Amino acid sequence: MKFNLPLIAVILFALLGASTAKAQLLGNNERYAQYVSHINVGLEGLYAQNPGHQIYRGGVGFSIKYQYDVTQNLGVTGGTGYYVLPTVNKNNNPFPRPDFKMIPLRVGAKAYFLPEAYFGGELGVAYVDPYVNQASQSHFAKLLAPSIGYETNHLDVSFRYENVNHNGDYVSFMTLRAAYIFNF
Repeated sequence: MKFNLPLIAVILFALLGASTAKAQLLGNNERYAQYVSHINVGLEGLYAQNPGHQIYRGGVGFSIKYQYDVTQNLGVTGGTGYYVLPTVNKNNNPFPRPDFKMIPLRVGAKAYFLPEAYFGGELGVAYVDPYVNQASQSHFAKLLAPSIGYETNHLDVSFRYENVNHNGDYVSFMTLRAAYIFNF
């Protein structure tokens, strides 16, 4: 059996280089080394999915979230905010509705698949006005909000789908959120 020394050297170099690159890519992020608690304050742009753009225009929101890092790759979150989806042309709208306003209370988690990129999920309740389900006359609704985002030491940008429902009726929207992070 004949050994090819240059080929063995290239393979060893590639294996050692790959493990070094992996350590740099998946190693400690500065954020994890110093802080375990974070508060972020963000502005959000909303786009209505159901009912769609025939009923609601693009909306705006404000939110505040607290995050506690349980491990390097998992953070537990809790938050609240205020969102408004204005109605399209209230006078000529064939489906007249008042503006949709919501104050959510959510808990969830962020799972980091790279040091700064994450998948998130939140569950909660929301106070909504007007009612999601007109028959029940209840201002309270359940909400579900999966997200994907990118976070640095002081900036969090995420894209989220939010579903607010009560007794089978629901309002859903897409959200783009940009937030400033306070670490402590």
